[in-house]
Amino acid sequence: MMLSKLSIIVAIVISIIIGYKLPGSIVARGTAIFFGICAAAFLPVYFAALYWKRATKTAAVWSILSGLVASAFALTFMHAKESEPLGICQALFGKPTLANEFPWMIVDPIMIAMPVSIVVLVAVSMFSQKTSDEHLANCYHGIK
Repeated sequence: MMLSKLSIIVAIVISIIIGYKLPGSIVARGTAIFFGICAAAFLPVYFAALYWKRATKTAAVWSILSGLVASAFALTFMHAKESEPLGICQALFGKPTLANEFPWMIVDPIMIAMPVSIVVLVAVSMFSQKTSDEHLANCYHGIK
């Protein structure tokens, strides 16, 4: 327990130091990136879990992974605000972003990753084994 408390204190001190060293907009940019990735990965699965009984566990896993990968790809290689500072695209392909045509370099990654995640969720659910009616009855007990 003591190690956990000390680790938290160290993490807070490092966060404060990084916060003062980096530009002022880094917190807002980091938060936007984090929420975009989380929305693309988890929102379709969360919605399907609440409202679509046909969604399967396999589809949920593949949807989360595809949303994460599509979002990371768009952030790293397409969206100019992230791909240029990261420099990965520049190092691999010799240009700051792969999306040179307007509007692709300014399209938010969630606009690419969210549809990918939704399509994967629906497609894999349709082609994977349906969840048993008994399990669904337990999950949706009392919900009509």
